[in-house]
Amino acid sequence: MTEVWPTWPGEVINGVYPLRRLLNGSDHGAVFLTECKAQNIPNAAIKIVPAERVLTEVQLSHWRTAAGLSHPHLIRLLDAGHCQLGGQPFLFVVMEYAEQTLSQVLPHRALTPDEVREMLLPALDALAFLHRRNLVQGQLKPANFLVVNDQLKLASDTVRPPISGVSA
Repeated sequence: MTEVWPTWPGEVINGVYPLRRLLNGSDHGAVFLTECKAQNIPNAAIKIVPAERVLTEVQLSHWRTAAGLSHPHLIRLLDAGHCQLGGQPFLFVVMEYAEQTLSQVLPHRALTPDEVREMLLPALDALAFLHRRNLVQGQLKPANFLVVNDQLKLASDTVRPPISGVSA
């Protein structure tokens, strides 16, 4: 799929979400800059994943659960659903647009102790919020520590209930 993602800017998801620019892509999915006119949000991100690679209804259920959460340190999910691109089935989730991720910073420099402390409390607050609701952030990695308007937020498109038999 990685060779297809760059050809999609200009496409429109379900007649609502224009794919303006590819932000990130891998074999597992792609993230594009879009807009969310229904909520008057000029810059949003839309993540697109091949439907055959995931349990579609389970994934949509996780995204809908995360969309119902409200916390200052979690990325807001705005919409999710099914779509078709190039004749193939996909799932999509529309979310707040983040200007930067921790994975973009770390290859260039280490964080200072003050920066680490500044990130730690918001991240722990968001994780505690999720855990109180019997949810986990399923992929805690640098790419999922995001900055929106100078505020740290954790990605919420990977929020899900814990897997039975696995401690969170």
